[in-house]
Amino acid sequence: MALVDHDSWDIEYEGCERLRHQLLVQLNQRQQLGPKDSQYVQLSASIRSGLEQLGQDMKHLKVVLDNAITWETSPEEELQQRRIDYDRLTSQLRGIREKFANSTHSAVRNAVANTSSGSVWQDQDLRPGQSSYRDAPMDTEALKQRKMEMLAQQDQGLEALSVTLSRQRELATQLGNEVEDQNNILDNLANAMDRVESGVQRETQSIGQVNRRDSTWGYWLVIIALFVAILVVVFV
Repeated sequence: MALVDHDSWDIEYEGCERLRHQLLVQLNQRQQLGPKDSQYVQLSASIRSGLEQLGQDMKHLKVVLDNAITWETSPEEELQQRRIDYDRLTSQLRGIREKFANSTHSAVRNAVANTSSGSVWQDQDLRPGQSSYRDAPMDTEALKQRKMEMLAQQDQGLEALSVTLSRQRELATQLGNEVEDQNNILDNLANAMDRVESGVQRETQSIGQVNRRDSTWGYWLVIIALFVAILVVVFV
């Protein structure tokens, strides 16, 4: 019976790769939008949540790699390849974070520059006694939009949490199957040892009986020889 893989590297690594690819797609979509776009805000929140999740997954992946190295559950060539994959994934995560931070700073600078230049011209066109648009209170639509953005961020966080729980459940199921397989192996081994012990006992008893039979043949030969000697003496 083949043993189940002990380190679950493949599952963890594939999950990190999928999340990394999803973050790159979201970053590209975000770069096509402006900071004032509602979808821009939603993508920003999703990317932040995804970066945090990927960071946590990378920590767990490092634990899996260290366990595989410590317990030597895989060949040395495979462990070396896993080290290379982990280093590459770490570098890619660092690049995604830098790209996200740089794009965010650039968007903020552009928005501030556009707002400053636009406000100068708009303030010059205002009549005496009129206030600029910056002094106007936030209307109901803006409040609704902000509330929708917050709900979207919460949904993204809950979705990330759901993915994590599903992954942990899958790992727990795999671990339970592994424990069951190991128990079956131990049961089969115990049964085999019982059968071997019973066979050894039977062979030991058979050898004892043969030895006892062999020891009585000598006595019978002596008795027969004496009987023949007596007959010879009597009749001769």
